[in-house]
Amino acid sequence: MPSTENSISDKIEELEQEMKAAGLWQKQSPDWVNNFDEKIIFSGNDFAHWLQFVFMPNHINSDMGISYTKEKKMIVPAAIKFFGDDVQKGKLLQLLIEIDALL
Repeated sequence: MPSTENSISDKIEELEQEMKAAGLWQKQSPDWVNNFDEKIIFSGNDFAHWLQFVFMPNHINSDMGISYTKEKKMIVPAAIKFFGDDVQKGKLLQLLIEIDALL
């Protein structure tokens, strides 16, 4: 049986592939990633950038194990807010549901 860490790593890799397929993957991070305290996420593109440049690296490079906070943070409610009616993001939302379940 695979460990939860491997499952999360696998899901993060799937998430990357799905973001690329959906045209959401960027080669360079936006300026706000380095000045995150000044940015409020307003759009689906901002959310996709947050997934790529903040969320994913935190889980890929985490030495602290799976849960890096005591409080469980759900990604899916934010994803639905930004991608809700876009049926093309269905697989992306499904992957985020699976990641939420593993965290």
